[in-house]
Amino acid sequence: MLRDVDISSLTVGMYVSELDRPWLDTPFTLQGFYIRDADDIARLGKYCQFVRVDPRRFDFRLGNRAQAEAVGGSRSGGALPAPSMSDRRKRAKLELRLVDAVAYEDSATVEHEFAAARTALADSRAVFDAIWRDLAQRRKVSIVEIAHAVDPLVESVLRNKDALVTLLRVQRVDPSLHEHCVALAIWAGLLGRQLGLPPEQIRTLALGCSLADIGQIQVAPELLDKADALSPDELAELQAHVGYSLDMLLEAEEVPLPIHEVIRWHHERMDGSGYPDGLQGTDIPMFARIAGIVDSYDAMIGPRKSAHARSSFESLVELQESCPEKFQPELVERFARAIGLFPNGCLVELSTGEVGVVYSQNTGKRLRPRVMMILGPDKRKLDQLVITDLSAAEASELRITRELPVGEYGVDAREYFL
Repeated sequence: MLRDVDISSLTVGMYVSELDRPWLDTPFTLQGFYIRDADDIARLGKYCQFVRVDPRRFDFRLGNRAQAEAVGGSRSGGALPAPSMSDRRKRAKLELRLVDAVAYEDSATVEHEFAAARTALADSRAVFDAIWRDLAQRRKVSIVEIAHAVDPLVESVLRNKDALVTLLRVQRVDPSLHEHCVALAIWAGLLGRQLGLPPEQIRTLALGCSLADIGQIQVAPELLDKADALSPDELAELQAHVGYSLDMLLEAEEVPLPIHEVIRWHHERMDGSGYPDGLQGTDIPMFARIAGIVDSYDAMIGPRKSAHARSSFESLVELQESCPEKFQPELVERFARAIGLFPNGCLVELSTGEVGVVYSQNTGKRLRPRVMMILGPDKRKLDQLVITDLSAAEASELRITRELPVGEYGVDAREYFL
């Protein structure tokens, strides 16, 4: 369970179990200790390039206190103060340090990663299903337990950007809220990787996004999937889920400040039209801005009881048309790059009339991914599945003409990704 962490990615609250050199070669008297402040990180940096931390022993109280001091924040119950100008300047500097900090390359092929991604997805779904049952019975939620379910999802995305996303899209038929939580963690991990955030920051982002909407369990189910416009009273009840989420987590244990911010402010919008505090622009913390994008996207493409899900292309167009009023254009553009115009797992029709499932992306060629061919031009199943790389010279005449609805032509993509 130990994880290698670069010194630049260390945060207060982590438990250092091992160094990248013998303990006797350093002045540290304890062979294993919690990072309690920035001075501890600076001292480690004098002797080590990386350390091994035990994520099971993270001290949320230490981490929360340090992060609150860093932005001048304080907590009282479920409330956080509105960001001051000094907060905004600090966050702007933080963004400059984080964005593009890491250049990720796939360390596993999509074919090799499928097995691990399949296990991570199944395990996380089981954990969130159990957590949802606990919430329904008003039991406390453990952030540590949820983090153990989210971390393998992030690790899979970091090893390969395509495998887990493909499985999520292909396998997803459940419109439940706990499935939405799992999806948000995956989309956030993918965008965090695209932005070049350090791994520990991506884990925090994904964990916060997975928790963002848990308060919706206390909202009347018919409101969550209502096709018609909500009345003012209904809208107020729906928006109250933000407070419900915060109350649930604050009853459980200390919540790290970035996660608290994601939960409270993921419905804020750049023009100040969001809720609950009407924050604008970069007054909205970056992780909350990211959460707003992935939450909106997943709500549009996810399976629904009352309406058909929109295609990914339609959803991306809507996100882009909502910039810069609702969402930060640069973040939406990075998200579009991360998932591709025809995302992994979506059903597509080609210029030849053939039908297939997008298998993986080609970096820099968003219109030309790799496609698993399922149906021939006559819409009959092919005798043999073939993966065609649309970026290859021999496929230069092929192009995707449209994204198809789930199940079109009787295709159940799940049977090809068992």
